[in-house]
Amino acid sequence: LPNEDPGKAEDFVGERGQLAPQGGSEGYGAYSDDEPWRLAGEVLNTYIIVEQGDKVLFIDKHAAHERMWFDKLKSQEWRPMGQLLLSPVVFTPNPEEGAVLRENLPLLEEFGFEVEDFGGGALIVRQVPHDIDVDQAESALVELAGRLLTTGGRADPSAARDALLHTMACKAAIKGGQKNGPAELQKVAEAVMSGAVKYCPHGRPVAIELTRSMLEKQFKRT
Repeated sequence: LPNEDPGKAEDFVGERGQLAPQGGSEGYGAYSDDEPWRLAGEVLNTYIIVEQGDKVLFIDKHAAHERMWFDKLKSQEWRPMGQLLLSPVVFTPNPEEGAVLRENLPLLEEFGFEVEDFGGGALIVRQVPHDIDVDQAESALVELAGRLLTTGGRADPSAARDALLHTMACKAAIKGGQKNGPAELQKVAEAVMSGAVKYCPHGRPVAIELTRSMLEKQFKRT
């Protein structure tokens, strides 16, 4: 998985965070790894295919892995690791984004960012969380600023914290269209099939299912 060594990836993806569903359950089955299932493959470098009994599941690997990251980051046991940049990143957000980032510098520091005012409306990034690529520093902060402005994070510390967690989880998760090995896909599938991951951090289901009868109707076998 991106930004991690193989051992760390195995450890993290295998963990099962607690889920607090935020959306409806429409279209989502009650999956359980009590019934045997197998990883059947992947299509479009985006959807993991799992076969279980008389049904086939399509798992959105980015959405599922993003939720795994979100739960991990939100757990009280997690402690961020920062990576100092040999070449600090200087960028100039628009005035509104810059203002909301400056108001939340202590929160950014809590999660592994080291950001300072560079004058003239610019910001300088000297450190980023270990789980975010250096070349994602600017885009992560701009995305975070947008979330803060949308959620009212200036006035609500909990909203600001969740906005940061959403941004970091999205940046750290494997992406749709990205090539991943069977072991990586297996770990994501395990989290979904165990019931630990049902919804992405935004409340959307991470999987849909097709039953044998649904497929047979499409092929006019019934």
